[in-house]
Amino acid sequence: MIHFDEVSFTYAGASRAAVSDIDMRLEPGETLAVLGANGSGKSTLACLVNGLLLPATGKVIVEGMDTADESLMWEVRSRVGLVLQDPDDQIVGTVVEEDVAFGPENLGIERSEIRERVDGALSIVGLTGLERREPHLLSGGQKQRLAIAGALAMRPAYLVLDEPTAMLDPEGRGSVLALVELLKSQGVGILFITHHLADVVTAERVVVLDAGRIAFAGTPAELLATEGVLESCGLESPPLQVMEAALRETGFRLPAGPLSAEGMAEALCS
Repeated sequence: MIHFDEVSFTYAGASRAAVSDIDMRLEPGETLAVLGANGSGKSTLACLVNGLLLPATGKVIVEGMDTADESLMWEVRSRVGLVLQDPDDQIVGTVVEEDVAFGPENLGIERSEIRERVDGALSIVGLTGLERREPHLLSGGQKQRLAIAGALAMRPAYLVLDEPTAMLDPEGRGSVLALVELLKSQGVGILFITHHLADVVTAERVVVLDAGRIAFAGTPAELLATEGVLESCGLESPPLQVMEAALRETGFRLPAGPLSAEGMAEALCS
């Protein structure tokens, strides 16, 4: 489990804390979505998870390990993979397989195991066959999946995704979201940071940040049912849910609860 225990952090020279009094947990094998507008503290939260930033007050505990303990830094970072919003910021290899191997090589892992990890990670993200491709020749979605493969090669128990679909077209977005569901089914805990609720309607829990503080914590269904939270935090309702609300207002009978695209199509055709 990852536990944020009353965590606060302030950047040097800032007039207010980037995050304040954050208390939340991420269990193995679940998806916790963190929503918020620009400047709400989402990316700061991502960097706090694996010790890139350390709390000013409070603690971040990863499976019993305090991220502030320097002797545990590499152990924590091997348990928690971090994928940034722009994959170009963390792609370092000259070809795909070299990039995926970078992390395990720095851990001093045997070459045969590195080969196994690289092949396995590329298979999971659907990049098998592109081992010798230069990263700059990949599409945006492929680059994002490459960054995820690099994190997976470290065999993390948890994966932190900071706005992983922000720079992608619909096809790339769909491939990343499908990959997240696959990893979740394999027991990886996912911290999915975004400002698009549509990306995380299948998450078990949602936390909404506003000016660095938790403004809401609950399920996606509870968030959609709570009037005013999204708007007050500078977020938009997913288009599907806007359509659903409009249909209900006109008296159209729909099943209770938020619907998927498939569920909406079935309801409209029945």
